[in-house]
Amino acid sequence: MNDQNLPKTFCPMPGINAGMLTLEDLERITDIVRKYDVPMVKVTGAQRLYFQGLKPERLAELKNELKIPDGLPHTRSRVHYVQSCPGKTWCKFGIRSTDNMSKAIAALELDGPLPYKVKVGISACRMCCCESWMRDIGLIAEKKGWRLSFGGNAAGTPRIGDLVADGLHDDEALVLVKKTLNYYLTTAKYKTRSARFMERVGIDELKKNVLG
Repeated sequence: MNDQNLPKTFCPMPGINAGMLTLEDLERITDIVRKYDVPMVKVTGAQRLYFQGLKPERLAELKNELKIPDGLPHTRSRVHYVQSCPGKTWCKFGIRSTDNMSKAIAALELDGPLPYKVKVGISACRMCCCESWMRDIGLIAEKKGWRLSFGGNAAGTPRIGDLVADGLHDDEALVLVKKTLNYYLTTAKYKTRSARFMERVGIDELKKNVLG
């Protein structure tokens, strides 16, 4: 089968949100590729892995094995994905650890389905390797704590996110992320990205509803 005849299918590998892989992860991925004869494994810009080009029947078998639920993450009261830099554990420039924060945000259960997909970027220093200002939810580490932004977008109409708060400890940042997303899901129209929502609502109105 040549490239032109490959099915245009894909399947994400669960649990690889921030792109950090252990030996066990790599062995598991290799086993899957061999078992299902996966034509291509794609490392995405969001630090995830996609198995691409499987025949529909094999794709269904793989999704069943990986226990991937139906529906997109934002229809399941979750964020779309979380990307993060290595953090101070692995990078000499990192101010704070990113691993626990990325896992906690990926696991957040919100009050309902989000209006549209929400992408999260977590950067452990102001160099902002994960382009956090251009994500729906952005966290950037500074010496005094996390700086939280909301409403960023890097698509056809780019937008830098609005600063919601800074100087946040880990627990405070996680609570405020959840408050911000719950306000967004109860206020925004269906299929409205956070950037367009913030253009309409404004940062002052958001702060009034999520701070304090």
